[in-house]
Amino acid sequence: MLNLLLLASWTVESLLSIPKLGDPQMRPAGEMYAFVEQGEIMISALNNGHPKAIHAGSRPRWSHNSKTLAFVARDVGGANGGKDQIFLYDLDTKRIRQLTHSRSGTGSYSWSADSRAVAFLATDPDPPADPQVSGRYNRYSRLYWQAIDADSARQITSGPVHIASFALAPSGDTAVYAAHATPANEDSLQSDLYTVNLKTLASKPLIVQPGRDGDPSYSPDGKWIAFHSQGGSSNYFDQRDVAIIPSGGGEIRYLTRKHPEDVFRNGNVFTWSPDSRSIIYTAGLGVEDVLIRCDIDPGRTDTLARHVAGAASFTNDLSQAVFLETSRAHPPEIVLLHNTSVRQLTHRYDDLAQYPTFASEVIRWKSRDGLEIEGVLWLPVGYKSGTRVPLLTELHGGPTGVTLDEFPTPRTYPTQVFLENGIAVFSPNFRGSVNYGATFRLKNALSQGEGDYADVMTGIDYLIARGIADPDRLGIMGWSYGGYLATSIVTQTTRFKAASIGAPATDWTTYYGQSDGPREVLRTYFGGTPWEVPENYARHSPRSKLKDIRTPCLLQVGLLDINHNGEIYRALKDNHVQVEYVVYPREYHSISEPAHVHDVMERNERWFLHWLLGK
Repeated sequence: MLNLLLLASWTVESLLSIPKLGDPQMRPAGEMYAFVEQGEIMISALNNGHPKAIHAGSRPRWSHNSKTLAFVARDVGGANGGKDQIFLYDLDTKRIRQLTHSRSGTGSYSWSADSRAVAFLATDPDPPADPQVSGRYNRYSRLYWQAIDADSARQITSGPVHIASFALAPSGDTAVYAAHATPANEDSLQSDLYTVNLKTLASKPLIVQPGRDGDPSYSPDGKWIAFHSQGGSSNYFDQRDVAIIPSGGGEIRYLTRKHPEDVFRNGNVFTWSPDSRSIIYTAGLGVEDVLIRCDIDPGRTDTLARHVAGAASFTNDLSQAVFLETSRAHPPEIVLLHNTSVRQLTHRYDDLAQYPTFASEVIRWKSRDGLEIEGVLWLPVGYKSGTRVPLLTELHGGPTGVTLDEFPTPRTYPTQVFLENGIAVFSPNFRGSVNYGATFRLKNALSQGEGDYADVMTGIDYLIARGIADPDRLGIMGWSYGGYLATSIVTQTTRFKAASIGAPATDWTTYYGQSDGPREVLRTYFGGTPWEVPENYARHSPRSKLKDIRTPCLLQVGLLDINHNGEIYRALKDNHVQVEYVVYPREYHSISEPAHVHDVMERNERWFLHWLLGK
């Protein structure tokens, strides 16, 4: 008798029900690890595979003596109800107690080397709600110190200094911190490093140079500080490096300057070897992230693991580590790295075997100027070689985003739903994407809507030439920079049956004035300010070409976000082009409320199934 396995169908609901694992943290002494699953702090032994939930929360961190697990959770009953506070879980007694009582809640935190105190960041209490006056900043982030047997914290930093990240020296008497001049987002790419004496509270500069220097980490012997650096450049696209400097000051050494791995979006969480002679960090390499060990002298590197998502967490002797490992078949699972072997610890996604499977591949092609471009192609469920199918092209944000060769976990465009309905999904890493180095990123400057347009269209042409994509059933979709690029593309071609445009910019001069982001980003894009090079801002803005759009468009944006979709809507309505315009209340640039996320995905499903398949 045959046993017929009835597969479940991919739906928006099934995609949104996939649980998420995150932030695995190895106990320094080994034997167990902590992680976060769906907002719960979990602990599991390395050898039994039966995780235990201990409390709702995030950011679990073990004390150096391995006796206590700290984590961040909401204080629901105290005077500061609703604020994030640090809690402590005693491994022996299994008891949980609240440590901090910050009026504004706690940010990042770190254990002292002797496990007797925690340092943390907290912002100044909320000022009156109105008015908001430019140049006046009320909420600076400060560094605090609290002994685990104390009832209150001691403020370490003061004055007009906004702390973004910090590290504690092994000696326990000093900290290093990265600081911006103000809390304003526009200053976030200008940060310097300072040291502070934890007894006298006296600070002194360690590194002062243009650009961002941050995420410091002391070596175990206290002689070195590793950090993530823009290398003295304010150019947003430029080289990012893992760097080191003597803890007392001196010459900066940029360790990754000639390495093939890219640390633009990684390389900011460090694990030092016990002898202080090497550093371990995650870096990007094309469509995957890798775990790198770098000797500080002479800078030689080894790849410890591939297909890494986020940072790895090690035992004190570095013999074992836990990290999230990506896969084409399922979302990242937690694995154990023991010396050179990798063993899967969690099996949270085994149930996904009941859903239809699909194939994917990494593809490479040459753009019009000869630049090699890479992307990921997901083929429809049951795809047969040689069959032409509808093709949806998804454009990532940024442009300093990247599409990786891994199982899709969408929150905007329901990839698996499209695949089950016979539509292929293609995501190109066009010029400006990260994981390919500074030279590749810099090719996006003064090329928005031109060079990246060519990258995308030549990729689609490559898939048509291979006999995969049906040239008469093409769709395009993107959010943020992907929304801008999708807009720019449909002003230049009528090849697409439909488009979905999320939170785009249509005029860069207007966006420059509306955005609270770092000024360096648009100045790098266009070679200066709109007042210095107005022709560059105009050339790369699709606003004047909106009249040329003939592609039916779905427009989505958060009510509290910068909204240029209204212009596209009016242009399409005036020119009698089919359009659907959706604004989500209470939402900013990223849609977060569950009902809204569901609506975003479901609308995209309906939109493209209608225009590409006639459903």
